[in-house]
Amino acid sequence: MGPLLLGNFGITMLLRVPIGFALAAASLITLWLVSDVPLTIGAQRIVAGITPFSLLAIPLFILAGGIMNAGGITRRLLDLADSMVGGMRGGLAQTNVLSSLFFGGISGSAVADVSSLGRILIPAMKERNYKAAFSAAVTAAAPVVAPIMPPSITMIVYGVVSGTSIGKLFFAGIVPAVLYIAMLMVTVHLVVRKQGFTDEAMIATTNINNIGKMKRAERPQFWVSLYRAIPALILPVVILAGIRFGLFTPTEAAAVAVVYALAVGWLVYRELDFKKLVHSMADSALVVGLIMLVLAAAQLYSWALTSGKVPQAAAEAVFGITENPIILLALLNVLLLIAGMFIEANAALIILTPILLPVALSIGVDPVHLGVIIVVNLGIGLVTPPVGIALMLSAEIAKVPMVQAVKAVVPFLITGLIFLVLITYVPQISLWLPGLLMP
Repeated sequence: MGPLLLGNFGITMLLRVPIGFALAAASLITLWLVSDVPLTIGAQRIVAGITPFSLLAIPLFILAGGIMNAGGITRRLLDLADSMVGGMRGGLAQTNVLSSLFFGGISGSAVADVSSLGRILIPAMKERNYKAAFSAAVTAAAPVVAPIMPPSITMIVYGVVSGTSIGKLFFAGIVPAVLYIAMLMVTVHLVVRKQGFTDEAMIATTNINNIGKMKRAERPQFWVSLYRAIPALILPVVILAGIRFGLFTPTEAAAVAVVYALAVGWLVYRELDFKKLVHSMADSALVVGLIMLVLAAAQLYSWALTSGKVPQAAAEAVFGITENPIILLALLNVLLLIAGMFIEANAALIILTPILLPVALSIGVDPVHLGVIIVVNLGIGLVTPPVGIALMLSAEIAKVPMVQAVKAVVPFLITGLIFLVLITYVPQISLWLPGLLMP
């Protein structure tokens, strides 16, 4: 059944069928051809795939992020990032990177970050004479941190599929997220220095249309910017603290996040009105619908793989090659990187986790550590061709050919791969904080 499932999926993808429908079609066709399972079971598995209570956190976190953005968060977080790194060489590029760390703790989605930040920062970088391809590359590479930083949608999906504590996964992503951003900022510095940029990147505090036009004296002051951004920055703290002290579950934390976002937008920033709220709800509903369609179809595909004993066969095949943990982890990373090049992250996660989890557990890999490895791999897939949806979106915003964007993103991909090696072979980077804070 395994080869037929993979073959049918490959054919539907070549026919450019949307991935959710491709997964469902490949599963149903395979079940119809080689098994006696009634096709009504397929419909039941699709529905069951999106009924776990924990998955309710996904639409709620997406809605919370949409409300926060509509309520004035964008300008305040950009001001804070600019006040911290805007005076460095290539400051606007550095602001781009640091802003992604802040936004990752709000949206949980790399694509949402590219769309939000890219439409503001890419035109500003081009106006400050940064190359369009470089602007697109930075904007695509930085939001890879979003699936790692809590509240991560991808971490929630992995937790549901693998049965791992979502709270531990959230805490496990904090140190790797900060490390990735630090490494990316070093890369930006080296690339900008090599390309000879000497002008400063500057962001307006009150008028986004003036980004890139300010003088040093007009740059936002750090303490003022921090004060204005605190209501936005405190949201991830509320979520993590509530989970840590048992005040609410991750799903309940998502509901708290929505209420908090409404309070901040209406009562604190006072920029959220009914029209903006309706618009953010509509945008969030569209994103949720796309994600849930893929999750439901991927759950059916994963169930078909498991029914065909593909995970067991894969584990036996892998151990037939080697039992060396170092080599096995390298092979795992190669598989995930290839999958991330072609398959949407959440779908790839649901399909591959049942296959990889038994192999990882057999060589002593902690499920939380494995979750971070998988999420980082699939995050890198967001900027690798031929799909590379984050890179594709940023290239479209920058109005630059995809080929040029791919060339420009190579230094950041190298940084991402070095980061991946560190995460893979130094598990304490991921496990130290959950071990310290979670019971």
